[in-house]
Amino acid sequence: MRADAAALEALRQPAQRELEPSLSPRFVAYVRDYLLDHGIDPEPVFRQCGIDSSRSEELDAAVPAIQIASLLELAAQCSDNPCMGLHMARRYHYESASLLILAMLAAPSVGDGIRCLCHYDRYVDTAIAIDFDFGQSLAEFGFRVIVPEGVAVNQLNEYLQVFLVQALNTATRIPVPVKQVCFSHDNNQNAEELQDFFQAPVKFSCAGNRLFFDRSYLQERFHTSHALLHEILVNAMKTYFVTEQSCNGFVDILCREIIRCGADESATLENIAERLAISPRTLRRRLSSEGSSFQEVKNLARAKRAKYYLRRTSMPIAEIAYELGFSELSAFSRAFRSWVGQAPQAYREQGGSQTGE
Repeated sequence: MRADAAALEALRQPAQRELEPSLSPRFVAYVRDYLLDHGIDPEPVFRQCGIDSSRSEELDAAVPAIQIASLLELAAQCSDNPCMGLHMARRYHYESASLLILAMLAAPSVGDGIRCLCHYDRYVDTAIAIDFDFGQSLAEFGFRVIVPEGVAVNQLNEYLQVFLVQALNTATRIPVPVKQVCFSHDNNQNAEELQDFFQAPVKFSCAGNRLFFDRSYLQERFHTSHALLHEILVNAMKTYFVTEQSCNGFVDILCREIIRCGADESATLENIAERLAISPRTLRRRLSSEGSSFQEVKNLARAKRAKYYLRRTSMPIAEIAYELGFSELSAFSRAFRSWVGQAPQAYREQGGSQTGE
């Protein structure tokens, strides 16, 4: 059986690994710590979001990003604190930190720490797409949370942005020289407190979440730097999250990276290789060894993403088509039928039952 046929056949199998955008189970510990610190019983909050508060170990199953986003919003309501994301980041319990955060803070400098975060977070938090540009006069760090449109991510966006700056402040003992902060959500009720924290202008309803700061700050040394610990933690992440022995097969990793690119034109073989810090030649060689091609994996990623949207959201099919990079609904419908054997609407109405899901 050719690789493309095999890949499409695998889509029909119930054992196929889920590619639902997810976050580290350590987020469970972060929210639990915050609620306990404020005298709030976390169990009712977690139960309402369908999350087991005890499942927060590094190697526990990842949690769907939708659930974590809902958990943060509900926790903010229960604690009567619209700035909960900001406050949770500022009072972060470093003793509860994940392997990734510990590895980042053990790096030599700001630039090294951010590069470590960007490289390994794709394996830990598949719902967060990070990018950075350190080549301009102002360094730029950006991220987006991959969730369906309509899912509230206000608290999550603010937590992630504030956490990065708070962690850098702590590691360098020097405030990040922030010049501007952008958020993708449109609710600006926390604008004043956020501006007070960042000491810079804060904008909302932007194309993405972005942080701009003086490029010279990238050279600042981390007082938390620990070369041996950094090496040990990076090797641990490679063992548990990156290698072929982990749950992240190479095709899965490629699919997730393609999904992170969204509907734009950046999901080329060369760009994906660069994002994974490997050469295009190595990427082709790895795919060839698995009997596949980049285009086949790209189609597989689009099929998985389409099934996720149809099964888990109420997004209009035309919107799903656009999100996946199709300019016309008819083209998407033809492609989906070739992938799954059903029209998109039929698949949605039947809940994917004919595909064993």
